[in-house]
Amino acid sequence: MAKKAILIFGPPNSGKGTQAKLLADKFGLFQFTTSQLAKDYMKESSDPETLRQIELYKQGILFEPAWTLRVVQEKTREIFEKAKGIVYDGSPRTLYEAEGLYLLLVELFGKENIFIFEFKINESELLRRLAKRLVCSNNTSHSFIAGAASDAAGAQNMSIGQPCPEGDGILEKRDLDKREIFGARMDEYNNRTVPGIEFLRSKHPLVEIDGGQSISKVHRDIAKALNIK
Repeated sequence: MAKKAILIFGPPNSGKGTQAKLLADKFGLFQFTTSQLAKDYMKESSDPETLRQIELYKQGILFEPAWTLRVVQEKTREIFEKAKGIVYDGSPRTLYEAEGLYLLLVELFGKENIFIFEFKINESELLRRLAKRLVCSNNTSHSFIAGAASDAAGAQNMSIGQPCPEGDGILEKRDLDKREIFGARMDEYNNRTVPGIEFLRSKHPLVEIDGGQSISKVHRDIAKALNIK
C-alpha cells in the first residue's frame, strides 16, 4: 500500500490530536505533532532563533514560519524513510509553511496519496473541551478527558496527578490550555492558519468534518473519506 500523508486542521481543542492518534495507532502511521517535535527540538538547541521560539510559545503565539518549516521539513524527510505514512496534527500552521510543506509532500508521497481534513466546530464547544483536557507530562500529544474512566488507571476517573495511561509521566493541564491565552490562540488560528488552509484548498481536495460529533463518529467520517475500515 502506498504511503499516505494525512493533514488534519481545526482550531485549538477541536480534536486534531485525538483523531491523529487514532489513525496512527490503527494504521501504523507516524503521528506528527508539530508542537511536541518543536518542543523537543528546542530542548536540544540554544541558538538565538530557537530561543525566540520559546518566548513565543509561552505567549500562545505560533512559532516563526521559517523556523517551523525548517524543522517540519527535516523531520518529514527523516520520518518518510521509515514510516508507513504520516498524519499531521495541525500542521502546517501558516501560509508560508503550507506552501513549503505541500511541495515537499507532493514530491515524497505523490498528490494522490495526500488527504486533507478540516474540522468545523463552534467556540463554546472548544472552551468546554479546553476545561476538561489533560495531557501526559512527557508527551502532550497524548490527551485525555478529565473525569473519564481509564482501564490503565484501574478504571478510576482520570484527574491531574494520576499516572498517564500511555506511560508518559503523569496527567496534567497542558501549558497552552490556559483559558487566558485561548483568545490569542484563536486569533493566531484565524489570522495565520486559515490562510494556509485556503491555499491548500485551492491546490488539493479538502474534506470538511463536523468536529462537534463524538470521537467515534469523527473517526468514522475520516475513515470513510480515506476509503479504509
